[in-house]
Amino acid sequence: MDPVVTAVGIVTPRYPPVSSGGGEQSTKLLAMQLLTQAEIDEVTVFAFDGTGTTVQNGVTVRRLGRVSPFITELQNLSVARKLRGRLAEFDVVHAYNMELHPVVGYLSTREGVPSVGTLNSYHFFPSSVTNTTADGLEWLYERIGLPTTGRLMRRSMMQIDAFVSLSHAIRDIYVENGFDADRIEHIPNMVDPEFAVPDGVETERTQLLYVGSLTENKGVRYLIEALSLLPEQYRLRIVGDGDRMADLQRRADRGGVADRTTFSGQIPYEQIGQVYADADLFVHPGIWPEPLNRTVLEAMQATLPVVCTDIGGPPEVIPDDELLCEPGNPESLVAAIQRVEELPAGIGKRNQRYVVDHHSPSVVVPQIVALYERLTAG
Repeated sequence: MDPVVTAVGIVTPRYPPVSSGGGEQSTKLLAMQLLTQAEIDEVTVFAFDGTGTTVQNGVTVRRLGRVSPFITELQNLSVARKLRGRLAEFDVVHAYNMELHPVVGYLSTREGVPSVGTLNSYHFFPSSVTNTTADGLEWLYERIGLPTTGRLMRRSMMQIDAFVSLSHAIRDIYVENGFDADRIEHIPNMVDPEFAVPDGVETERTQLLYVGSLTENKGVRYLIEALSLLPEQYRLRIVGDGDRMADLQRRADRGGVADRTTFSGQIPYEQIGQVYADADLFVHPGIWPEPLNRTVLEAMQATLPVVCTDIGGPPEVIPDDELLCEPGNPESLVAAIQRVEELPAGIGKRNQRYVVDHHSPSVVVPQIVALYERLTAG
């Protein structure tokens, strides 16, 4: 008997227009693109960021109340009560954005529904796994919560039938930490086919761009230090927000580059195309094994050259090895940034062709549907 997948349920903490980053945009893109496949008739999203049911681009979005993300264990317990009995109506359930993977593993097993979980963070691992350092409440949770209730969360999460890793790097880390390699399939992020980049503003200066959260592991401090080592013609625009904003502004001032650095804060997704259009070069200075940064793909889609630190998933999508550099090393960033001018013209166009060939929905979504079908056939 041929496998049949007609109805897919997606479980996520938040769904646009509620958003905290690229993960929510990825969830929306997945939901919408699944409906373009002949095999899929119905996609329903369960989100926990409000109330009410709406239909967006053919996707039914059921918001089952607000759930605080402050303590993951309580978050999953609350969602379990709201979600119990709702998953059995679907052929496959897909958990996205990590926080609710344990409850999806638990409920899908109890209700006999095949389940998939996308791995796009290290939410249930200690910071040491990713060479980062926890502080404050995160430090306390790692000492008390992770070894006890956190272990139960990971055990429940492991009940998910199959996992999608956005990069080989995140797959390797999960396997090293006890997850079954045979249940993890590498299927990368997809680009948004409707992502529009208007004409940019031409200047005589070289505009560097960073888009993302302003947290320590993003390495933006090293990009600011690199700017202080670059000639006067270079400018830097930083788009995003986070707990390191004030510190980064002080670093720019102390480094003598405050007048060459623009902090734009958070910009709505619908307006971000203009940001890429006005830039000459995108820089991803991360210092941790990030699964796969959506902004790197957006920059490539916008025909920008991309300089990237050689760690985690992002370097897996950079066609030019010359533009990879050492994490946490401003001098290495400077060398890679200046190397762009030495390479043949057309780097940005090659980047765009690469993401079209490897990250278009027409390439990625059939792989996801094929995974669904294998699970239902089993």
